[in-house]
Amino acid sequence: MTVPEPGFLKDIVETIFKPFTLIFNPIAERIGNRLKRKPKLYVHIIPMGSIWNYAWNGNIPPPIMQVRFDAHLTNDSEREAILILDGYVEGTTSTLPFGSHIEVPPHTTVFRQLVVVFCMPVVGEGGRDFTGRIVFVDQLKRKHRSDVTTFKWAGTTEPPKVG
Repeated sequence: MTVPEPGFLKDIVETIFKPFTLIFNPIAERIGNRLKRKPKLYVHIIPMGSIWNYAWNGNIPPPIMQVRFDAHLTNDSEREAILILDGYVEGTTSTLPFGSHIEVPPHTTVFRQLVVVFCMPVVGEGGRDFTGRIVFVDQLKRKHRSDVTTFKWAGTTEPPKVG
């Protein structure tokens, strides 16, 4: 009696299990992608110069909340860059996405990045300092939250006088 060649048995096993691999390989890849570690963005807002005020669309109410600050942004991923496309104050929605996107390469810190967010509704009280978090949105729509920070009021509560 002769023993079949190993390649012959391998071909038979692959043929039998091919329908199962077609079904289970994509499922395993999706599960693996969900379980892989996502990069974390660390945000350190520099308190000096962190301000907020009203931004007006002409003199048409209601005002828009404008927050301006400098921040150090650190990406802890070994391989994946983070591209920040938008930001807003927690509890609001963005009204104007970032004009220039902020790229944070893998395993890197971007120092003193100027960030300006425009959002509605206004969650601070005009004339008073505001304490809250900034939420950054990256290229994959993941949200990254800053620590709670106090922003100094720097503006007027009156709309501009137009024409």
